[in-house]
Amino acid sequence: MTFNIKTALLTPDEAESLYQRRPELAAGPDDYCPTCHKTGSYRFRGQDHECDCAMQLQLAKHYSAAGIGITYQQLDWSDLDIEDDNLIAQVLKYLEHHDRYVDRGVGLLLYGPIGSGKTMVANLMLKELIKLGYSAFATTFADTIEAFTSTWSNRERKEWFARKFMHSQILLLDDLGREIRSGINLAQSTFDMILRRRVSDGRPTILTTNCTPSELGSGYGAQVLSLLVEQSVAHEFSGKDFRPEANRRTLAEIEQGEVRPLR
Repeated sequence: MTFNIKTALLTPDEAESLYQRRPELAAGPDDYCPTCHKTGSYRFRGQDHECDCAMQLQLAKHYSAAGIGITYQQLDWSDLDIEDDNLIAQVLKYLEHHDRYVDRGVGLLLYGPIGSGKTMVANLMLKELIKLGYSAFATTFADTIEAFTSTWSNRERKEWFARKFMHSQILLLDDLGREIRSGINLAQSTFDMILRRRVSDGRPTILTTNCTPSELGSGYGAQVLSLLVEQSVAHEFSGKDFRPEANRRTLAEIEQGEVRPLR
């Protein structure tokens, strides 16, 4: 059966966890819409749009359950401000042949300077994969360390950690490498554990980092770097910091009374 996110249900565990954090999402589309707030329409990019409340609510549920923040829930590929069209074309090949890459357990390594679009592209990729029916989870690497330490004396957290970090078909670890400079052994051992387990199980991982591959190798060791090289498609990002322009765009939309739909 073809996956349809508009009718797909969250698992009971996902729903319970999500509704504790965002109880408004437990309502039905007749009672709540994260975009139009049941006005029936919204204005975006100078035009009025009829709101598909059921789809907007479903996207909010699935994206939020996967750890994707609200800001990225409202962005799509047209919002990218990356001058290198060839880079984006190369990244999009992964989506075009997603079944081949996922079946082989091959993920993505996106690296480059701060503000070059790595995190945005990673989240856009994850949203597309979720809409294709893959189970996914997005988190920062700093939160990964915190989540791992919380499992030491809590069985439920240990099961949750395994379900999200080890068993999700696609895992997005954002901002890897900041801890290298501080020499945190726990961070290095945690990443090694997660990556080895996922590679062994043939589950792809999407990684973003401000470090070069050689810096990752120096910080985490040659064996970890070898796993990344073997099981990732690497893409280097460069160029200007697009965040100031994104901020100007957001403020302009607010002033014009526009609302971004979930996409």
